[in-house]
Order: sequence, then structure tokens, then C-alpha cells
Amino acid sequence: MRIKIKDIPALRDKIAVSQNGFCWLCKIDLRCVTACLDHDHETGLIRGVLCQNCNGIEGKINNLARRAKRQGTKAKFITSVLAYWACFEEAARMEIHPTHKTADEKRLRRNKKAKERRKKG
Repeated sequence: MRIKIKDIPALRDKIAVSQNGFCWLCKIDLRCVTACLDHDHETGLIRGVLCQNCNGIEGKINNLARRAKRQGTKAKFITSVLAYWACFEEAARMEIHPTHKTADEKRLRRNKKAKERRKKG
């Protein structure tokens, strides 16, 4: 059944109550943020209520996974990404990428740039 635009707030609130008032993904209190009625863009079916941040990120992940899945499904691709992260969280390699900057290196660079701007101005 296709709902009308005017019915979105009531349905969003009803679903949010069924989710105990929290974003389905990040668990933030939906009263503190903009709540979105999330739906599947392929079928139009409503899934749940997400905070605006998670709703946008979910859409981006969906699009990227759709592009990256090759012969599998989006879910299999995302499952593989999660397994990849978990594997290397537990058994991290010791080499550090040459372009990686530590928090201190980033801070020093910001300070240096700020000093240069002050010197010019």
C-alpha cells in the first residue's frame, strides 16, 4: 500500500515508537535529531526510522556496495568488508602506510600552517 506524503510524520512516529525511540543503526534518541522514514529505493518498501546521518550513510553504503559486489550480493560484499576489518583488528600488521599521519603529526601541521597564515597576514 502506497502511503501519502501527509501520512509520513504519523507513520514515522509510529515506527519510531516500535523502535523504542532510537535510530535503528546508531541507537541515538530520535527526539534529539532529524528522524527519517527509511525505504528501499529499489522496491519502495519502508524499512524503519533512522536518524538523518545514518539514513544518508546507509544510502551511500548501499550504492557503493551495489557497485562493488561483482558476482555476489550487496550483503555478501558488506559481510566480507566486516570480516576483513575484524581480521586485521585482531592481527594487525606492523607496517604503517607512508602517507598516514598520527594525531600529533596532524596537529603540528595545522599549527605550522596557522603560523604561516599569521606571518603573511
